[in-house]
Amino acid sequence: MTKVSLQRCDDYTDASLRPKIEQGLLDIGFNLAQFNNKKVALKPNIISPLPPEKAVITHPEFFRAVAQIVHSHGGKCVIIESPAVKSLEKAIKKTPYLQIIKEEGIEIADDKESAILHNDDGLMFKRFEILKAFFDVDIIINLPKLKTHDLTHLTGCVKNMFGVVPGLNKAKWHTKANNAKVFPEFLLDLYGALTNANNFERPRPVLHIMDAILGMEGDGPGARGIPKHIGAILIGDDGIAVDFIEAQIVGVDINNVLTTKRGAERKLGAASFDEIEILGESLEDMKIEGFLPPNTKVSIFLSLEQRFIFSTFFKNSFVEKPVAQEDRCMLCHQCKTICASEAISNSNKKRKTPEFDYKKCIRCYCCMEICPEAAIELKKGKLQWLMR
Repeated sequence: MTKVSLQRCDDYTDASLRPKIEQGLLDIGFNLAQFNNKKVALKPNIISPLPPEKAVITHPEFFRAVAQIVHSHGGKCVIIESPAVKSLEKAIKKTPYLQIIKEEGIEIADDKESAILHNDDGLMFKRFEILKAFFDVDIIINLPKLKTHDLTHLTGCVKNMFGVVPGLNKAKWHTKANNAKVFPEFLLDLYGALTNANNFERPRPVLHIMDAILGMEGDGPGARGIPKHIGAILIGDDGIAVDFIEAQIVGVDINNVLTTKRGAERKLGAASFDEIEILGESLEDMKIEGFLPPNTKVSIFLSLEQRFIFSTFFKNSFVEKPVAQEDRCMLCHQCKTICASEAISNSNKKRKTPEFDYKKCIRCYCCMEICPEAAIELKKGKLQWLMR
């Protein structure tokens, strides 16, 4: 039976966070003494340097609380993360993370040096270039943020592991796993590689501590998402199980969250709700109503994608496309930088926004995710009204 601790927490004060997180770790049977003399990787979600109140990044005080727990039990923390466009060092300078890292004495891992991780058990992908720092730690603590996602519907423990892929290499993976059916399988192959101790020289526990205090609804996971108070912390050593409970709390159909649905089917974690023991708060007491999912329709997308084989006609007719808004766009062109399919070009005299080539666009929505001004919105396909 897989254990998931569900803790109620309504703010990011130290008095609230540390006792709840420590209790959650004890609930799942993790002995805090295991941190002693261990190098511990902290993997937050810092996709772009936006303020914590936007709910885009793992809250810095949440990160601090976990680091303090590790340090108080004799461990040494290193932050390992690779934002999509900016270097980790540049990204944290624009957030409270930098000050916290200095105050708590946390090492910053090199986000440029990489190494190859093999996973013979991968279903579709068996070789990954990831940050080398992950090979040099004794324990991994994954710190995802509860958010919606226009491609994977929800982002949680499994999706947050994508951050171990260096910088712009993430965009390259979107061209290899270039639709809403294959991309979750890639994420699960990567997740399986990182959580399988046999792929490393020495076994290392992997813990998942989800920041679901201030979450995100709507068109996440970037600046267009809407902050939503949820008031929860989820803790477990099975990321699939934690993501399953995440979906239950916000009332999202698990069939639309393929990283969780397929992860269970592939036996990468708890295969059903019956295999999960919830400790701490009651799930029924923690559920919220009125949570807004993203605009994309995953189930419809998949059924049609299989039939039309992701053709240009299908994409432009039935799938939402990213569109830049003139009143918000600051012409930073980060969208062009992140686009692996080279579907975005610079603005010109006639246009006040970057230009999108929708024949090349693979609908990965990385441009929307990375835009710091929330200037990219989704526009429905010409025939999408037929799907109602």
